[in-house]
Amino acid sequence: MPDTYLSDKDLSNRYSITRNTVWRWHRERADFPRAVKLSPNCTRWKLSEITAWEASKVEVAA
Repeated sequence: MPDTYLSDKDLSNRYSITRNTVWRWHRERADFPRAVKLSPNCTRWKLSEITAWEASKVEVAA
């Protein structure tokens, strides 16, 4: 099955944050999934990595 990719706008909508916050998390949080550069003007995050990151946050909180 092909990977699904999310843009910074998709992530900002998913978490109700600004696009700048998405990029700040990418820069400053070592545990946040790394972005994938698909072309010179297209950077995305793998949905599978985002959901795994979310699951790890739930496990830590439990």
